[in-house]
Amino acid sequence: MPTLDLRGMILPFALLKVSNAFKEIGTGETLEILLEDPDSMRDLLKILPPALYKLTPPKKIRDEGTDFCIQLLKQPENKEDIMSDLDLSAINAASTVDARGSACPGPLLEAKKGVGKVKVGEILEIFSNDSGTRNDIPAWSKKVGHDYLGFLEVDGYDKHYVQRNK
Repeated sequence: MPTLDLRGMILPFALLKVSNAFKEIGTGETLEILLEDPDSMRDLLKILPPALYKLTPPKKIRDEGTDFCIQLLKQPENKEDIMSDLDLSAINAASTVDARGSACPGPLLEAKKGVGKVKVGEILEIFSNDSGTRNDIPAWSKKVGHDYLGFLEVDGYDKHYVQRNK
């Protein structure tokens, strides 16, 4: 993971460094930034479109002093490009909900119950053979703040993947 040390740097140079470093990392990569105080991050983030990154809360580097570390995870520009079929097939879901044979709104209700059984950051897998699920699960995920990762067609049903965010 690339690390950018901005401690002691004046703001215009820090902004330029963050912008250039963020452009150089690939989607899904994380940029670690070292700062003297977490409030200075507000100015730095004004140069990046909010949809392009996820930010970790500032962490103290050591107990004494005022040095902090944050991480920026670069997001895809197009949410439809989040994961390919190959990426989805490699997912090891924390929990699976089998809603095959259930008509709308059954798969959605099962997903709502199932997401409560996984921890934040973990992935829920939903099996469904109801065609409406292809619209319902992504819309619900977006509405409640989870990441819809996509679906795979397998043996007459779909496997949908949702990452819990809260």
